[in-house]
Amino acid sequence: MSRQHIPLKDITIGTKGWTAKVIVEAKAMPRSSQRSPVKYQRMILRDSEGTKVQATIFESDIDKFSDVLALYKTYYISNAVVKTILPQHRIAKNDYQWHINSKTVVEEVTEVYSSISLPPYNFVSFSEFSKYINSDAYVDIIGVVIHAYPPREIPTVNGPQRIQELLLVDQQLIPKILTMWDQFIENECAAIVKIIKTKPIIAAYRIRIVSFNANNILVTGKNIYPAFQSKVLVYGM
Repeated sequence: MSRQHIPLKDITIGTKGWTAKVIVEAKAMPRSSQRSPVKYQRMILRDSEGTKVQATIFESDIDKFSDVLALYKTYYISNAVVKTILPQHRIAKNDYQWHINSKTVVEEVTEVYSSISLPPYNFVSFSEFSKYINSDAYVDIIGVVIHAYPPREIPTVNGPQRIQELLLVDQQLIPKILTMWDQFIENECAAIVKIIKTKPIIAAYRIRIVSFNANNILVTGKNIYPAFQSKVLVYGM
C-alpha cells in the first residue's frame, strides 16, 4: 500500500516528520577522504518529479545499509539529517543534502506499480568528443573495455599522481582511453580487471573530455557506480 510522502523539493532543514519516496539513481563504492580517514559512501536519490538529492552514509552506518538502498530500487525514506551543501560540492542540483545514519528509516517499495522509473541515459558517442574537449561540459559515455593498462605514476602540478588507463571501444569501434585516478584505481579498476577477459561494458557518468592526446578521456567526477547487469558497470559523479 502506498504511503504518504512529500516531494524532495519540499524537504528543507526545517521540514518536520517528512517521508520521501525515491529511487537510488546512482551509488558510489565506499571510500575515504584524501584529507581524513573518515569512510563515506555517496548516492543520488530521485523522486517521481525528477528532483534529485545527494545523500551520504558515514563509517559504521555504511555496513548497516549495505543490503538496502540498492541501485535502481525504490524506497520510502524518513528521518535523514538534512543539511545545506556548498555549490562546489554539489553533485545533484539541490541546495540540500542528506546524511543517512542509524536513525534513518528506510523501507523498500515492493509494489511494482509504485516503483519510480529511471530516465534514459543520453550517452555521447566517441565520434562526438571533439565538441566537448577541454570544456566545462559533463558527458555520459558507454563502451567495451578491451584492455586495462597497469597503474602508473605521472607528474602533475599537485605532485605525482597515480593513474590507470582503460582502453575502450564504442559501437563504431572507435578507441578511446579512460583515465582513472586515485581511489578509482583501488576500487573500480580493480573490479574491472577481475572481469577484463569478458570484455565488460562500462558506462561513465558525468565525466569531462580532456585532450591529453588523440585517445584520452580524463575522469573528473567524484564517484563511480555499478549498475545494469552483472557484466556492466556504470561510472559517475
